[in-house]
This record gives sequence, C-alpha cells and structure tokens, in this order.
Amino acid sequence: MGVDWTALEEAIRVSALRQAEEIIHRHPDEVFYAIALDGVSADETDHIDLPVLALNSEEALTRAFAGGDDEGVDEDFDDEDEEEYFEERADADDDGSDRDVHLHDGEATDSDDDDEDDDVATDEDEDDEDIDAVLKEFDALTSDAEQGYYSSKWNPADWQWSPIELFDESASVLWSQALTSVAKDHGWEKTNRLYYEMLIRVTESLRNALATGRNADVVVYLSDEEHGDALLRRCLTESQLAKHFPELAH
Repeated sequence: MGVDWTALEEAIRVSALRQAEEIIHRHPDEVFYAIALDGVSADETDHIDLPVLALNSEEALTRAFAGGDDEGVDEDFDDEDEEEYFEERADADDDGSDRDVHLHDGEATDSDDDDEDDDVATDEDEDDEDIDAVLKEFDALTSDAEQGYYSSKWNPADWQWSPIELFDESASVLWSQALTSVAKDHGWEKTNRLYYEMLIRVTESLRNALATGRNADVVVYLSDEEHGDALLRRCLTESQLAKHFPELAH
C-alpha cells in the first residue's frame, strides 16, 4: 500500500482551509492570532496519525486567562431553559410562601449571636479581599509572563477551537494505514520526513490564504513539542519569529 502524497496534501489543505474559514467567518469580531496542525509526532510508534486543526483568537486567549466563560465557540448551543430542570419540592406551596418559613426558622435563637458574629465576619471578609487581590495580581503576572512556546497561548490543546478533525473516521483510518504501511516498508525516518515536509507546505498555504484583513498577522504552524524550535523556524516568517519568538529569530 502506497501513499499518494499529492492527493493527501491537497486533501489536508482543502479540509483545513474550509473549516478554518468557516470558523473565522462565524466570528467576525475575533482576531485570530494562531492556527495549527496538531496531533502528529515524529517519534516512532506503531502508526502514523493525521493532524487535527486548531485555532485561537486574541479574545479567546483573554477570556481563558481571565477565567471567563467560553464565548463564540464554534459548536454554539442554544441556552437550555433552566426551568426544565427545576423540580419543585412536593411539599412546597404554589406561591413559594414556604420559603419564608424556612428562611425565618430559628430567627429568634440566632439574633442574640448576630453582634458577636459581625466583628468576626468583618475581619474574615477583609482577609478574603486581601487574598483575592493577591491572587488576581499573581494571575495577571503569570498570564503576562507565560507567553512562550510551551504556554497555553501556543498550546493547541488549550485553545478554544480544538481539536477539529479534518476527515471522517473511515477516511482518517485509510490515510493512517497507508502512511504506516509506507513507514514499515521504507523506514520510519524517511516517511516521517516526507510527511512533515508536506504538512509544512500546508501551513504555508493556509497562511497565504488566511493572513488577511484583521487576521493579517496570524501565525500558522505545525505543532510538535519535541521539535518546536525547528518547526517554528520553518513555518513562521522572519517578522513573526522576531515578534513572537525573538530568541529563534536569525
């Protein structure tokens, strides 16, 4: 079983471009700073996987650092009606008046302790506020500092749109089997080198097509932790390296 490298390259390029464009077009207020092909490995294993697509925007990164809820996710769902899941107690009055009874139970017995508790609560609240302020400041510093290649900013697994399969399961299995068969017949190193070269060409094609308008500075690369530096130098332009990874710029 052989691999039609030209056909595989075109299939990956077309699928990745189509899905990336759909996500970008559905989120016109987001500035996408990175797109990656992820999920492949240069390490010798018993099979060769196809890449998955991943995208992230500056806004999504800010939301993640702030710990906010995901917004603009590609797979948006309609908000569920909370009342569907609200199961009223069988012994509750229709008008909800039983809530008042429970709220005021023990009011007479607890009132004598209120004055003593107020002073303690005030001190605890102040301590909590101080701790919260410190934690927020630490989180902000951490977010600003952790911008390197191994941070969440550049880790596709942490991005809002990830992972996105490029093909259905049957097609993925067929391509993977073909790649694995070639590797067994012609050597893992040679096959993997051809595979990576092909994927790098795909990233260049995606950048040329998608680096326009508000996303003119988008970085498109092949993600692999073991060979991150070498792949970044191959996939990014000199200006992108100087801006995002100055330690790698020539």
